[in-house]
Amino acid sequence: MTSLVTRWLQATTLAIASALAWPSFAADLCPAYTHTLAFFNGVWNTPDAAMTGARALSATLDEALVAGPGHAGIEVGAEVFYNASGLQRSTSGGIEDLVEVFQQRTAELDAALRQRWELFWEVVDGRQDWWRKIASVLPRAYAVATALTEARNARLIAQIASLGARPPTEVDYAAHLLRLRALLALGRSVLMVGHSQGNFFLNMAHRAVAGTAPTATAAVHIAPASSEASGPHLLSGNDTVIAALRGLIPGTPPPPNIWLVPSTADVTGHMLVETYLDSARSGRATAGRLMAAGLLGLRRAEPQASPGFFTATLAWDGEGDIDLHVMEPGGAHVHYGARIGASGMLDLDDTSGWGPEHYHATCDSDRLQPGLYSVGINNYDAPAGRKATVQIATADRGVVRTVRVDSGPRRGPAGDAAPLSLLGVNVAHTSDGWTATVH
Repeated sequence: MTSLVTRWLQATTLAIASALAWPSFAADLCPAYTHTLAFFNGVWNTPDAAMTGARALSATLDEALVAGPGHAGIEVGAEVFYNASGLQRSTSGGIEDLVEVFQQRTAELDAALRQRWELFWEVVDGRQDWWRKIASVLPRAYAVATALTEARNARLIAQIASLGARPPTEVDYAAHLLRLRALLALGRSVLMVGHSQGNFFLNMAHRAVAGTAPTATAAVHIAPASSEASGPHLLSGNDTVIAALRGLIPGTPPPPNIWLVPSTADVTGHMLVETYLDSARSGRATAGRLMAAGLLGLRRAEPQASPGFFTATLAWDGEGDIDLHVMEPGGAHVHYGARIGASGMLDLDDTSGWGPEHYHATCDSDRLQPGLYSVGINNYDAPAGRKATVQIATADRGVVRTVRVDSGPRRGPAGDAAPLSLLGVNVAHTSDGWTATVH
């Protein structure tokens, strides 16, 4: 108990000191974004291809904002919320991506089934006349039976397909949610845009923060493979990929609401840049209007953390206290007991559970130290077996590395001197400017 009281006093004192400390934000190394366009890519996308899609979406949004009123003071940065492709990972080729779609649709149908069961029993237990109850129960019973069949079929397909590959879906979910929470902590409003399979990941992230930041996030779905929607969608009537999913995977995607003239540039009618964002067809302007409407309706959350030339963010999967530690090149050891370093600061410290904890390296080139920053964790007071996720993001690229590890046994303050080292960030200053690479 004494150590906990001591720690609380340390944290309180350092929080006051942090508020009075040197300003961490300077525009020379960090762009002054107010909003983030978070792109959730579809199947068979390498990181470079996904970044191309994010840039095309950003350009499309810019066109729509310039064409409409009310965009003054808005600065939007685009980031890829990448889901690992089997092509990029060199595992089972494209099979892994399809397996993941089957599994995600199964989970989606299971959730819909639970909701239909709840509606069914609400009718059964409701205080209604018997003839009205029968009239209400029969359609509900049919809907439940249909959902059961679809969920069973999807599960069978997913189980058979999983023999060929095991995609890192849960790791990607954790990475996306951690980055989203970090952006909200920075006071950013986030427009989430998904294409194809990416809409499954978008829905998962949106559900996770919908209760805590409902006015700071919005969603737009393009060519959704999912049957759920967290916002408006855009789907061409001649998108052959989504049309094929209707016959292949149980559950129904949202209905088509636009017709894009076929082109030899994309015979499938499904690709993001070549079809939906093609400047020669109407999809681009429509997508721009949907994104602009979602973005302009957002209200920024109150900032709790500061941006940085690079940031390190920690979260974990339950109650307890796990600490983020950063060893700076000049020898400063930044953690809950010494939150202000020579080049950065721990501006979020969570002692009860889940996180996030957040470190930012200064955006001021006069204060930023070149060299190796070692990022690690210490299980101060959490049950053994907690999974911890640590994520590094840079000001110009967004997320560059995410790791998920077992946090190990409780170590208390004894573990502060030797935290579990996970990642190294090498900051260098050359004639071309400042760079940050992660290893």
